[in-house]
Amino acid sequence: MKQSYEEACREAALEIAQVVINKQHDYGHDNILAFREKGLVVRLWDKVARLKNLMWKNDYEPKNESVVDTFIDIAGYGIIAVMLSKGNFTAELQESKSTESSFSNYGQVVRELLVKTEE
Repeated sequence: MKQSYEEACREAALEIAQVVINKQHDYGHDNILAFREKGLVVRLWDKVARLKNLMWKNDYEPKNESVVDTFIDIAGYGIIAVMLSKGNFTAELQESKSTESSFSNYGQVVRELLVKTEE
């Protein structure tokens, strides 16, 4: 069965969230909290400059992380910005980097919320 747009969008969002969570375990809160949204703008600027260089000058052939990885990072910074604005960026991290089980539960919660909004 072919995946719907909505399912593909949710899958991509969960992949990005997993990357953000894994990196948060490595970095902690302080690197973002030091400069908050202004720091995110600088990080986003770096990522966009990298994309511009790869896409216009290097024909999408990076030596390190892929173009898709860069887009994932950009989306991740968007998630962090939303969390900062809602005041929950500093929420406690779970002990384990492996959050696969919590993501499967999270996926179920998202599905339930989407069903409620469609009603």
